[in-house]
Amino acid sequence: MSERPTRYRSLAEDLARALHEGRYPPGSQLPSVRQLCAEHGASLATVTHALHELEDAGLIEARARRGHFVRGAVRAPVPAGGPSLELEGRRKRLIELATTRPDSLSLSHLALPAALLPLAALQRHLQQALAADRSLLAIGSVYGSDALRQALAHRMLRAGCAVDAEDIVVTHGEGEALELCLRLLTRPGDIVAVPEPGSLRALELVASLGLKPLAIPAPQDGGFSVPALAFALQHHDVRCCVVDPSFDTVRGSRMPDAAREQLAALLREHRLPLIECELMGELQRSGERPRPVKAWDTEDRVLYCASLACVTGAGFSVGWVASRRHRLQLRAARAVHGELLSPLTDAALAGFLADRGYETHLRRLRRTLAAQTEAWVEAARRWLPPDTRVTPGEGGYVIWVELPPGVDSAALLPRLRERGYGFVPGTAFGAGAALASGLRLSAAHPLDAQREQGLRRLGELLREPGRDTA
Repeated sequence: MSERPTRYRSLAEDLARALHEGRYPPGSQLPSVRQLCAEHGASLATVTHALHELEDAGLIEARARRGHFVRGAVRAPVPAGGPSLELEGRRKRLIELATTRPDSLSLSHLALPAALLPLAALQRHLQQALAADRSLLAIGSVYGSDALRQALAHRMLRAGCAVDAEDIVVTHGEGEALELCLRLLTRPGDIVAVPEPGSLRALELVASLGLKPLAIPAPQDGGFSVPALAFALQHHDVRCCVVDPSFDTVRGSRMPDAAREQLAALLREHRLPLIECELMGELQRSGERPRPVKAWDTEDRVLYCASLACVTGAGFSVGWVASRRHRLQLRAARAVHGELLSPLTDAALAGFLADRGYETHLRRLRRTLAAQTEAWVEAARRWLPPDTRVTPGEGGYVIWVELPPGVDSAALLPRLRERGYGFVPGTAFGAGAALASGLRLSAAHPLDAQREQGLRRLGELLREPGRDTA
């Protein structure tokens, strides 16, 4: 690892510790950049980068022409005291309101429509596999076929992760992969670090397994705030972390490579396992797909979980987890708790992944989703009030919306449901007060007249006198 990321991460941790110890009280001004350079023997670039890390963690704020100031009372993050029935019940009610039902249409639904899926190619590979071996209909698989695991290992190698096919356990979707990892690494009552905002599925699994979520601020560019996580590790016995660093399903953010490298170094330092979840990692808008954190994992502390659902559709929602260190335990756990996999589906997917048609489909899907996302963003900005912030993800197809100040999106949701539409409010992704005015949109479907009408009705509600406030 290069020297610079290590140096500014170390400096950011030192400054965060000084804030926690009270050397700089809330509201006080930090020494100038030049003073910090002299005090710590660091370069201007190192100090500037460390201060940016503290800003991302919400510990300090920059004021134009005045310097950096401590924000509020600085404390280590505090884990929730176990799963709160009230909080989980509220989240479930919000998700139920947001879900597409016969009487409403969700503006946040992530499942891709059939028109965007490679159905003809998958059908062809199913027919070829069945013609070659009819017994595929009569048998089941526990860990996934050799051919599929080899194809998945090849995809991971293209992303920068040298993984052996024997290190991969195939599952029914990414959710089962995540649950296997959490069951392996934790026991009820353990603390699990999760980003805030964080994945709905991860939050639900953490709660259902009786674990204590420790919310770590997620910067706008995605993943964890590494200094905030390092700070938390000094005060809490964290058993593992869960993060989606590549176009997460909340804001579509992409964690910078430098931060991924720092996170991998922090895992080594604390001997801490990380469950890395990727659903949209291959759906970049341009350039190369992001390298997973596992690409920097020299001690095999990252359990990599992923799924093909956002590329091949829910009907072929095969997931997997890759970990050499834990492969025997994962295999044993899946043999006990998991349902048998379909060798026919495995064979069809293995053939499709090895076919050049997979890359052709990916390129076409990326272009289509990018165009759909742009259309949704333009419509949202057209119909929602001007003091609304509409931010598309860097990849994938989710859009994060921050409603005008003081508006509670969860309170607005039932009123929009009465008009035939739903969305997932920000408080479904975490308990932070800053999420109350947020909501997620999804550009999985083209912006047809019905969906644009939903955005228009949301805008009308926001312009009504006495709109719902937090």
